[in-house]
Amino acid sequence: MNIKNTRVKHIIATSLCIFSATSSANIVRVDQVLGQLNPIEQRIEQTIERAQRLPLPVLVPQVSIDELKAQISEPISSLPNVLNININSQNTAFVEVELENGFRAIERQWLLMANSQQLNTLKQQNVTIVSVKNYNALNMSLVRFNAPQGVNSKSELLKALNIDESAILDRNHIYQAQTGEPTAKVTPNNSIAPYCTQSVKIGMIDSAINTKHSAFEGANITTQSFLPQGLSSPNLHGTAIAGLITGKGAKLNPLLGSAMLYSAEVFYRQSEYAQGATLFAIVEALNWLVSNKIPVINMSLTGPNNAVLEASITAAIKQNVLIVAAAGNQGPASQPLYPGAYKSVIAVSAIDSQNQIYRWSNKGDYIDFAALGVNVVTSQGNGKFGRESGTSMAAPHVSAALSCLLLKHGNNKTKALNELTSLAIDLGEHGKDTTFGYGAIYPPKSAL
Repeated sequence: MNIKNTRVKHIIATSLCIFSATSSANIVRVDQVLGQLNPIEQRIEQTIERAQRLPLPVLVPQVSIDELKAQISEPISSLPNVLNININSQNTAFVEVELENGFRAIERQWLLMANSQQLNTLKQQNVTIVSVKNYNALNMSLVRFNAPQGVNSKSELLKALNIDESAILDRNHIYQAQTGEPTAKVTPNNSIAPYCTQSVKIGMIDSAINTKHSAFEGANITTQSFLPQGLSSPNLHGTAIAGLITGKGAKLNPLLGSAMLYSAEVFYRQSEYAQGATLFAIVEALNWLVSNKIPVINMSLTGPNNAVLEASITAAIKQNVLIVAAAGNQGPASQPLYPGAYKSVIAVSAIDSQNQIYRWSNKGDYIDFAALGVNVVTSQGNGKFGRESGTSMAAPHVSAALSCLLLKHGNNKTKALNELTSLAIDLGEHGKDTTFGYGAIYPPKSAL
């Protein structure tokens, strides 16, 4: 098993300390410990029960059972360097490859925001053009093509294609869903009011939603898939995000009392633990949402800085759209992740019910707000309810609040953002900081 994630290595080391540092015969081998690193709740509980029964010598670091359980429940998200995304046993949709810094992209595939002159130049080169599409809502055209073998960098490609360096050109990167920690035990959330009760439009770029879940009975949800034909989207992440926004039930109160939710499906299954979305699909999703005049778009996904992504988001924002993104679950030492790290995007970190920062929440001067994102009740893809954690769970709070404030202020973005900032509860350092941004956004005691 090839595990590169340092957090998982820490889990292994901690587990070995607990299970092997004992005078009894209950020694657990490394492969047995690895076998427990599955986020399925039953196996986690079995691990915890064994740990509780074993005596700990004085010299062994005392790790709390709750902390061990939380660490073991972290998803194992490492993927092979080369990964075929298959439609079926005979057909492959595309091939993913790992790049520098652990980011991923479709093998040899690039995107170019091309004008007619650049398109003509491209057609004369040794490249395979996959598609040429106009996105009217974003006022842009995008060429998707496969680069020649052996061309591995933007500078090499610009030279090979005889295209000016100012061209908006970048890889068809893969962006990751910010999957948090599932928990089986569910108790109702404290009673909260929605951010508003009026009917508001809101969009999300995510995975599929299990619209047959009881939480969405009577909900107004419009979905559109942007995956290649024959490739389906898993419904775990999207169902959780949609549940927070508009889900209802004995254990779940929606953030919006009457939402018209537009859901763009872009994520496909990479493994049991990971979901990916191509930049090309994200651009198509942005265009669809903007064409439907969605004022706020929630993006609970992260990945690398990308010139085409930035240009697409800039184009959407010019159409009077606000974009809210999860800050990322890579930890306080992580490099900035995008789109949240763009100045024009509203990045959200996660806190728990005690106003403590989520331990894997990204930090940086690009953080704008924090919201409850730890151990929150929401709907799950399997038709049940459960608790989830992560910055993905926090972002919908800010998206919902802004949807209501835009309605209140006649779609004036400046007034809506100013009021949201005034509503934020300052945490940490005085004023805007790298952990909580301007502060925490909470559901109101009465609708905004």
